[in-house]
Amino acid sequence: MTFLTKPEREDVLVKFYRKVRPHIAGWKPVARLVQDVPETRDLGRNLLSWALGCGMVYLALFGSGKMLLGKPGLGFVLLVLGAICAVLLSRLMPRAKEWSAD
Repeated sequence: MTFLTKPEREDVLVKFYRKVRPHIAGWKPVARLVQDVPETRDLGRNLLSWALGCGMVYLALFGSGKMLLGKPGLGFVLLVLGAICAVLLSRLMPRAKEWSAD
């Protein structure tokens, strides 16, 4: 469907690239226009963070459900696994000092 619409203006893409800083794959033409923004190459880290976040949410959801519905042993195991996902995810998150003020 995107092939049927006209492309975004260059200034809109540059503004988006500066704000979001997406992975360089697919953004090389825009990255060449924005020399002051460092290239981002963290797709693997982002995918791992996504998987850990999904695991954390679903394990907490099903773990609390099992605890409430009479299977506390399984519920506890699922909640512990969710907590492990949360700890791993927090270690992957960038620290505040790594983020710029913009």
